[in-house]
Amino acid sequence: MLTLVSLLVLSFACQRGDQQGETATRSATPLRGGTLVVAISNDIHGINPLISGADSQTTAVLDRLFLHLFEEQPDYHEHPPTFAPSLVESFEWSADATLLELELRSEVSWSDGVPVTAEDVRWTWQAQTDPDLAWGYAQSKENIRDVEVTGPHSLEIHFHRASPSQLADLNEGVILPRHAWGDLPFAEWRSNESWFVEQLVVNGPFDLESWTRQEQIVLRRNEAFPRPGLPRVDRVIYRVVPQKQNQIGELLAGEVDFVEQVPPSEVGRLEQREIQILRFWARQFNYICWNTGRPLFADPEVRRALTLAIDRQEIVDALWYGFARVAVSPFLTSTWAHDPDLEALPFDLEASRRILQSKGWSDTDQDGILDLEGQPFSFELITNTGSPVRNDAAVMVQEHLRRAGIQVRLRQLEFNTVVSRALEHDFDALLGGWDIDTSMDLTYAFHTESIEDGYNFGQFSDPEVDRLIDAANLETDPIVRVQQLREIEAIVHRTQPYTFLWEPQRLSAASKRLRDATPSSVSPYFRLEDWWLAGVD
Repeated sequence: MLTLVSLLVLSFACQRGDQQGETATRSATPLRGGTLVVAISNDIHGINPLISGADSQTTAVLDRLFLHLFEEQPDYHEHPPTFAPSLVESFEWSADATLLELELRSEVSWSDGVPVTAEDVRWTWQAQTDPDLAWGYAQSKENIRDVEVTGPHSLEIHFHRASPSQLADLNEGVILPRHAWGDLPFAEWRSNESWFVEQLVVNGPFDLESWTRQEQIVLRRNEAFPRPGLPRVDRVIYRVVPQKQNQIGELLAGEVDFVEQVPPSEVGRLEQREIQILRFWARQFNYICWNTGRPLFADPEVRRALTLAIDRQEIVDALWYGFARVAVSPFLTSTWAHDPDLEALPFDLEASRRILQSKGWSDTDQDGILDLEGQPFSFELITNTGSPVRNDAAVMVQEHLRRAGIQVRLRQLEFNTVVSRALEHDFDALLGGWDIDTSMDLTYAFHTESIEDGYNFGQFSDPEVDRLIDAANLETDPIVRVQQLREIEAIVHRTQPYTFLWEPQRLSAASKRLRDATPSSVSPYFRLEDWWLAGVD
């Protein structure tokens, strides 16, 4: 699911085309034991996913402690993502797809020996939808009418209607321990964060051994995990190392085994030192959002002219060392929903000038800035501090548009200030980034209803886009839905409410001894239980 934090995330890129990404060096005989050390930039926010899991780092760690019903697969480049059973043993849909019967794995227990049951699943759903608790992703459960327990390990999931995202919506969020956490009313959860650490039991591959805030999180093998021989490592230490260069230094010194993201500028140096680079496309596009509520950006032809005037390939080459590609639309070019025949608008300064001239823009006072009825073509472009690549991109955009006769005033603001101004539509243009989910639901930023109650920062409104989004969100025929999504994509491409800048690849770095690591678009620690260390005593 999308998070507000993903508005302006900065990811570093790498060069590879498949979604699964590369895998750390394989060997015929995996070893068991040892301690895996991971460098992370930020500490986790807490241990209860419903009140602490709003950021990607916390979610990535807590997903090693608790199981989902299913495991989403990183295969959305060719078709809608598939979901492999995890806590679920088997499932069956009714003919009209409004009822899903689940059978849980009977051998799964919590780390204190208590079996995981259907009651845990129903109670977790109640927590996720409780208004007093106010979970950040509660909207994902709106189509679930009821979760009915029909046996110790059997459930019936009743949906209001069939939709293409039913399984993904059901799977949003991990299953929590009713017997351990059920005594505390949901309304009191947010004011008792430390209580959950004291009462912690888990059903995932790892348990929490210790947590020293702002220093490290230590996970140990959950001996109750039902898959024989897994996890392979004894412990995982997440060491908080805020500065990226310090993370790389510790990796080169042999003090760290895995760094989730490294800058593309460091790839050559790391590979020379026999550091493994693991690569995959990120689920992200970076953009300039034009505030279409401002007269300067109300005309789609003017927005198209702005895109034509920005040399996006130069930005990719200069700032990403080629480890990214020019973005086309909100559907990443590596996803099944993207129309392969739809190409990014080219850099064409002359075409941009012709469009602007046809709209009445000209440099009447010969000051180098286009004007119309006495008003110069001048605006403010905001982005967040703390993101060198994004800030450098803004400078390049400023220069590109200057050549087109457009004055851009750059302003860097603290992250939360950018978010606040975006939600209030208090900006001209905003350079940011979206992490997408795989439902391909564009309601969040491109539907009229999301202008006041969502993330449609630029106030884009198109009745046909609204209609198609609504239809696609209910369409269960994949062939029809692809057609609907591509019609949306074509309209957005034509009207350019965003200038889609780049899609980054993401690279992780691993020590020579780390084997079978599979960071992916699903999680930087995807299937961590399978990772192992060579040379373990």
